[in-house]
Amino acid sequence: MNLEEILAASARITLCPKCGSKEGFWLGAKRDHAYVQCKGCGASFELYKIYTLGEKGEKKKPSKF
Repeated sequence: MNLEEILAASARITLCPKCGSKEGFWLGAKRDHAYVQCKGCGASFELYKIYTLGEKGEKKKPSKF
């Protein structure tokens, strides 16, 4: 993922799935993996691309998260 994709994906996350905090997230990167970390509870969530496959096994447009 490039920087613009990482920033767009991290901006969409507003509520922590673990603790429900709306305090916000820290953006981090380790090697070639980007992640966000909750400012409230410290839980971290990795950002990655999801590719959907068509019925014939062909790749479709990737979804970003």
